[in-house]
Amino acid sequence: MITNPLGFAGASHQTAQTRHGWSKALQLAPDLYPGVGGKRFRATLLQRAYEFAGGAGQPPTMVSDAVELLHTGSLVIDDFEDDSLTRRQQPALHRVIGPARAVNAGNWMYFRALELAIAADDDPSRSVGLLQKFIEVARQCHEGQALDLSTRVDEVTPRQARATALAISRWKTGRLVSLAAWCGGHAAGGNPATLRAVAAFGCHVGICLQMKNDLDELSAFIKGAERCDDLRNRRVTWPWAWAAADLSAAGFVSLQRWLGQPDQPPTALRGLAQELLDVTQARATEAINGRLDRATERLALATHGSPRVRLLAEVTEALRITAAPVAVEAGQ
Repeated sequence: MITNPLGFAGASHQTAQTRHGWSKALQLAPDLYPGVGGKRFRATLLQRAYEFAGGAGQPPTMVSDAVELLHTGSLVIDDFEDDSLTRRQQPALHRVIGPARAVNAGNWMYFRALELAIAADDDPSRSVGLLQKFIEVARQCHEGQALDLSTRVDEVTPRQARATALAISRWKTGRLVSLAAWCGGHAAGGNPATLRAVAAFGCHVGICLQMKNDLDELSAFIKGAERCDDLRNRRVTWPWAWAAADLSAAGFVSLQRWLGQPDQPPTALRGLAQELLDVTQARATEAINGRLDRATERLALATHGSPRVRLLAEVTEALRITAAPVAVEAGQ
């Protein structure tokens, strides 16, 4: 966990009085302090990738903190853009302190993450490489978010639904999880082949993480949760992609029309959520578990059957769908 999550670079920011002032200005909810809230999925993956690449003990704290900050900043911004009510069973930050201050706090996390990344290694060339990777992934995540925000599921064809869901989850969650795995391998001094292998593994796992999140949001909403951002905002999610594969064209259009009714009460959207879940549950299990299996197989192939593959494979068990699914939210 970050020792001083609101730490600033300048010496003038380090006094108790100034720190209190900055804390009040940024107004981060306790569960949004990087390293405090969520299930730390990316941090665990980074640790395992570090061990996989030959690292001993713990990876550099600044590297782990930088990944956590980038991720947490994205949650704050995404919640504002989605007009979300909650995050981690708490009111979304923009609903507590207002959109302007929430966006400012989220953007601050991005810049603080870059600051930590450049300072994480004494070797200037390695620090620059790490910083470049963070900038690249941050840009890609924003491009994925742009696609997510601009595409409505009631305006796409069945074929477009799957292609769009894959593109969004690859460029958003996939790239961010891939960054965590790559950072772990990089911190351990892994060679280029190892870094490519763990990054590819992380991207596949990130896609599964998004699949599981999309499915879990539907399930939770059906059971009475308030959060239904994906349906309310007509997002192209994996349940829609799976429905497009299993339903006839007419059946898919029928579901799309359900969203076209203005000012629907939550009970109506819950009916649609139940319909989507009923149609896609079997394919979701096959898609998530199958992709996780393939990701592990490709990692083993790329590393010539290294026994350390199990270190990374174990991280994915929380994402597998079993008789009693374990909820792991992509935004945690």
